[in-house]
Amino acid sequence: MDYRCPLCQGDLSTRKFSRAVVARMELDCHHCKGRIQLHVHRAESAIIMFHFALFVILAACAYFLKIQSLALYALGAAMAGVVVLSVFEHVYLKNWPRYALITPRSAPLP
Repeated sequence: MDYRCPLCQGDLSTRKFSRAVVARMELDCHHCKGRIQLHVHRAESAIIMFHFALFVILAACAYFLKIQSLALYALGAAMAGVVVLSVFEHVYLKNWPRYALITPRSAPLP
């Protein structure tokens, strides 16, 4: 993944996502102090949602049906989600820009 700032081309690979304003996914570049936003790929979001839903369903079934093997499958699904996302980022999203310029929002109608 390309972790450079779209404004100054500074390296932001060590930047923590926890410093982003989560509601808008915005953060400040620590090189140029410009306002940028996270650029998340749709497939990346789909992978995360799918594996989270799979984990919740398996964990709920394990809890209500009292089947221990389903709990292990739920943990396996959670670990598989991390592995799949990591492989997806290294193979498919090699040149995907992690950060993008903030698009201006349209003004509200009066």
